[in-house]
Amino acid sequence: MTLIDAEVSQAVIRRFQTKLASAETLPVRSLRRNSGEYPLVCYINNVTALFISENWEAVPIFVARAAEHMIARPADDRLHAYYALAGRYLSQIVHHLTVYVDGIEFDRERIPSGIMTGGPQQPPD
Repeated sequence: MTLIDAEVSQAVIRRFQTKLASAETLPVRSLRRNSGEYPLVCYINNVTALFISENWEAVPIFVARAAEHMIARPADDRLHAYYALAGRYLSQIVHHLTVYVDGIEFDRERIPSGIMTGGPQQPPD
């Protein structure tokens, strides 16, 4: 694990962040507070903001909240692509912080093993 590896991981994360926030990816009406997916979009955006600001210790809180939301409110056909992308993003975040940042703890009881052990992800198109 080198500095170059960490930079590559961060570049993948930036691609996920850009894709997840794009108008083409966000589910229709997901930015309305009364939509069912609004909390998930906010949790993902909080992960992004905390990662960018290097507030590493707080990132796991919102990874867990996003994961819990996706479990409690399974995706319908309209949300499937966003959920899949969000799950891959969370896996990349967990991988990056676990491998490249010392002392970050994730709540394995709240975060599914698929996210916890997903490892490095391929960046979105």
